[in-house]
Amino acid sequence: MWSVRLYSLALSLLLQCIGPAAGRPSGCVDEVEAIQEIEIKGTQPPVVRFEISLTTQSIDAAGIGSREAIFINDAFIGPTLYANLGDRIEFVVHNYMQQDTSIHFHGIDQRSTPWSDGVPGLTQSQIRPGASFLYNWTAHEAGTYFYHSHAKSQMMDGLYGAVVIAPNDEAPRPFHLISSGEADQAAMLAAEKLMRPVFVSDWSQYTSAEYHGIQHAANIDFSCMDSLLINGVGSQYCLSEEELDDMTNPIVLQLLKELAGGHMTPKGCIPPLQMFNGDFELHLENVPELAYNKCKGGQSSKGNYTIDVDSSMGWTALTFVNPGGLYPLQLSIDSHELYVYAVDGQYVHPIVADRVLVNTGSRISVMIKLDQEKARHVVRVANDYLNQILGGFAELAYDGATNAPKHPHPKTNYGGKLISSEMVSFVPEDSSPYPALRPAQSADSTFKLRLKKLGQPYRAYEWTQTGSLGYNISHEHDNPPLLLQNVEDIPTTELTLKTQIGDWVDLVLVTAGPFAQAHPMHKHGNKVFLIGSGSGNFPWESVEEAIPHLPEGTFNFKNPPYLDTFNTVEMEGQANDTWTAVRYKAEYAGAWLFHCHVQTHLSGGMGMVVLDGVDAWPEVPLAYQEWNGFEPPALS
Repeated sequence: MWSVRLYSLALSLLLQCIGPAAGRPSGCVDEVEAIQEIEIKGTQPPVVRFEISLTTQSIDAAGIGSREAIFINDAFIGPTLYANLGDRIEFVVHNYMQQDTSIHFHGIDQRSTPWSDGVPGLTQSQIRPGASFLYNWTAHEAGTYFYHSHAKSQMMDGLYGAVVIAPNDEAPRPFHLISSGEADQAAMLAAEKLMRPVFVSDWSQYTSAEYHGIQHAANIDFSCMDSLLINGVGSQYCLSEEELDDMTNPIVLQLLKELAGGHMTPKGCIPPLQMFNGDFELHLENVPELAYNKCKGGQSSKGNYTIDVDSSMGWTALTFVNPGGLYPLQLSIDSHELYVYAVDGQYVHPIVADRVLVNTGSRISVMIKLDQEKARHVVRVANDYLNQILGGFAELAYDGATNAPKHPHPKTNYGGKLISSEMVSFVPEDSSPYPALRPAQSADSTFKLRLKKLGQPYRAYEWTQTGSLGYNISHEHDNPPLLLQNVEDIPTTELTLKTQIGDWVDLVLVTAGPFAQAHPMHKHGNKVFLIGSGSGNFPWESVEEAIPHLPEGTFNFKNPPYLDTFNTVEMEGQANDTWTAVRYKAEYAGAWLFHCHVQTHLSGGMGMVVLDGVDAWPEVPLAYQEWNGFEPPALS
């Protein structure tokens, strides 16, 4: 294994040579070449080295005007990191931007390298302008993941890319549950080896800093986007008032008629009304016209993104990844069924669906049978929240086809609603892992959380995950980071929970109403089992105490969904509150963030720290202890 000394040496060599060649010290050796010169003897896992350079450039992704975005290696959307199960990853980041940053590897468990989880103030200091950083971790789990910034809300500016970890050949796969035919199974296995990640995300004409600035100036919970992007390409569509009315939720439409003249805004958004923001003093005079009320319309110069497929293969495999700032997205492909075979990198018992929901932070892997007309079939993506009617398109092109199909069969409309009640929808919370995985039948500890707006005297965009306190974004600048502190000196608070190594832990999240919305929750460090959910409050102190009081089947301990990002339950019926219970084993010691993946909710306070395994706290390598975000570590 790598020793602490070798970690330190590699990181020291990397950080001694920061920035462009012209500005490096005399005699400086290239960072990667320096690392490559370290010869590791013995039976070491293969090493995959991956470098990214971050810059700020202008882009017009949706044909509505240019704005600043973050480019990775001079491209909008970063390159894909490919590795095999068991590989050791050396991921090098060069920050040439004029802002601090960090990189988180979403869904990667970091079981032996918590200092590479990429959360500033928690596991590392910020990567400052002009600095570089080396992340070291091992690919312990196969599947599709992604890397993205965890500083401020830079993910909304394009700082993300895919991570694909190939499974071993002998890994059990569920393809025989899709088709019993040997030819189909062989074709699916071949398709999996060529699986392509496809990013689907919301997009604003405002940078993340500008977006948060509008929230602050107007004191509103700003939620109105301009476009949906597929692999970085999109358009802005301006619908008529009649078209918007037809796709607006009937309850929302009735409320709008009573309060604001009866319609969504020209951009398809619920206007920033008092009722939807809460009892706060709003400053709507500070809301720019383009934020809600002016739809310019436009299309990327690249047109709709094209997913090319070779029909001779019989099947193709895609993984839809949502790195967006706000919206869960519904996705369908005209004339094609989607065979879901993995969720969040984990194989699942296949489900055949016409439409799949891709939550922010989620990855949905599908097989698609290529048995339709050789043409360009429409891929439809739409916002799933009720706050905005917003859609986007790509095209699935058979064999380089340029023609539209003669008889298209769409599954959803522009707003993401199914065309027929007989069609099937898939949500990640309906999945079950393959082969079956079971959580413990009881938990060692339970933590009850309450997700809501903080209310007065806080601001309209401030949230809490504990019921009374928000996780302040200023923690990004905590020095030293929490992981580097003496764990015995860190107090247990509402925002800092502690567990023992090996314990089974329940997190019960109550989402407060009225209008309890679904929140995409992500726990760093491990996946969780979603064991139950329901309407109303959760007055019990544990799941075990609740079981006798709830209908049979409320909880699933046999083969529940196993996810790293899950949705809490949205408002059901007349109940204002809802609850969601997840269970996990505290196997990997470290300081892990647990938070809502809606970027405005996280920046508004919906997060907390879970210190797993405080009785087996990891020793951080010296180089990472001494790295201060700019200068090379001082080695003994």
